[in-house]
Amino acid sequence: MKNKSIFILTGIISIFFLIACQSELNSPNQNNLNDQPSFETVNSDLALMKDGGMPLDDAAGVFSIGWNEMFRPFEDSNTVKGMAFAVAFGERETDLSHFRRFGLDMGNIFINYSGNQIEMQKRFHDRRGIAYSLFKRPFGHSENLLGFLPNTEYQFEVTGSEVFAPITISLTSPSALMDITSHISGEIINPAEDLTVIWEGGNEGKIALRLMPHLRPHRGPGGGRHGMGEHHPPFDRVLFIVLETNPGTYTFTSEQVQRIMNDLDTDGLMVEVSQMEFGEVVHPNGILHTAMRNGNSVMLRVD
Repeated sequence: MKNKSIFILTGIISIFFLIACQSELNSPNQNNLNDQPSFETVNSDLALMKDGGMPLDDAAGVFSIGWNEMFRPFEDSNTVKGMAFAVAFGERETDLSHFRRFGLDMGNIFINYSGNQIEMQKRFHDRRGIAYSLFKRPFGHSENLLGFLPNTEYQFEVTGSEVFAPITISLTSPSALMDITSHISGEIINPAEDLTVIWEGGNEGKIALRLMPHLRPHRGPGGGRHGMGEHHPPFDRVLFIVLETNPGTYTFTSEQVQRIMNDLDTDGLMVEVSQMEFGEVVHPNGILHTAMRNGNSVMLRVD
């Protein structure tokens, strides 16, 4: 089975990809200036897509829909969480970030599916431009607006602006969401044994898996608990694997498990499986890339 393994911290490190907007169309609304949390979440998702094979360097824009994706909250795992974002890249370059273009105004964007219509929130940042999303904060607990229906057409309806022509982009949801069936959250495992993960759902395309230590929350100066957002694992302790097909199972060796956990203050492991189905749409601005994603995760305790 062809696969590639990369020790990275994809999605936890924020990558600045949107730069200062200078046109009137991109002038930030004073009530939405510097929307750092939303942009960090979009940055994380873009980094994951790039590692999964999406050619972002030449992209004119990205439109993504997903449910229960990687890098989302681990609690309340029984609730299906729908997420979506969209960004169109301008042409101005800068040396301030890896994604070296700012976000364009695309007018209004609606997501339509099965008689439902949801308007995406337009996010402004004085240094990064404009992006669109359904979430208010990264890993937040906002209302779940985007429901999941199997084998259903989901449309991005883009009204357009002077710098971005109107377009409708259609994506089809999978027949079933991915679900890890070999383990449940809180289950105790033996790190001296191989860890075989089994899942159901998804389509036949590429699968991404991530194995990482679940670090113990630590107390801040005021006694408050800080989670992984402030205390994430070292770079070389996150194992990210891309499988070319969807076999429904993958085995991490005991050596990999122990290498990830060795000498860290951890109380377990996070195991995540996700699918990213990519597509392309031709637009006057260039090639727009699309992603339909879903995933599942469990936290395993260590004996």
